[in-house]
Amino acid sequence: MLFRTCEKLRNRKYWLDLPKVRSLRSSHRIQTGFTIIELLVTISIVALLMSIMMPGLRAARESANRIQCSSNLRQIGLAIYLYAFQNGERLPETIFDNEGNEKQSEMIALTTGVMDDSTLSKQWDGLGLLIGDGNNFLDNPRCFFCPCHRGNHNFQQLDPIAKFSPERIYSNYHFIGDTDNSKHQPRYLFDQTAENPLVVDGMREKSDINHLTGTNILLGDSSVRFWSDHSMLLRNTLSSTTFDNPPSESAYNQLWKSFVK
Repeated sequence: MLFRTCEKLRNRKYWLDLPKVRSLRSSHRIQTGFTIIELLVTISIVALLMSIMMPGLRAARESANRIQCSSNLRQIGLAIYLYAFQNGERLPETIFDNEGNEKQSEMIALTTGVMDDSTLSKQWDGLGLLIGDGNNFLDNPRCFFCPCHRGNHNFQQLDPIAKFSPERIYSNYHFIGDTDNSKHQPRYLFDQTAENPLVVDGMREKSDINHLTGTNILLGDSSVRFWSDHSMLLRNTLSSTTFDNPPSESAYNQLWKSFVK
């Protein structure tokens, strides 16, 4: 029995052929890996899918940001109501629509900055009165800044001492003001209806356009709707404007009239 076992062990076919096994394993790895052509095809397919999906993702993000923007305006509308109830039904006061000092381009300012009249310098103004001088009509100052904004006016510029800055601090929203200069009378909250726009997206310069196809509008009844700019009126009006060259007063009047429901 021992002799037969030794004979079997000497027989080659009963030994494990290790070189052959390694060769088989190596061949198996080569067969299951990526070739350069397969890798390039995979990358091309991924790139194609991304190009198809990106417009949809951008549209979804724009839609979400627009909803956040409308929420900001609702919060501002509520703050305006609270302010008016404590200030004789008047809207937040701004020096930039005083008779003889009309500057619609500055109606996105939250502070006055340095003025020729020292008594008006470095004060909260317009919508800034909702948070300035100890006022807490608006809980979160971030509501003054639209998530779609692509310009230079951002939340980082606003701080508790912004009032004392020599430069004006701007928001992303445009206030119609507390005075109706066409009628030479103040605006009272009880006169405002669902047809009267109070606050819209910024309109000082081209980079203030928050949304590509129109603007959100806060109306006198504190509701918010989106105004679609089918005629490209807003974009055409602001197409050549800069910070130092804002639209004319007549251009602003035309825009505000277009926003009336």
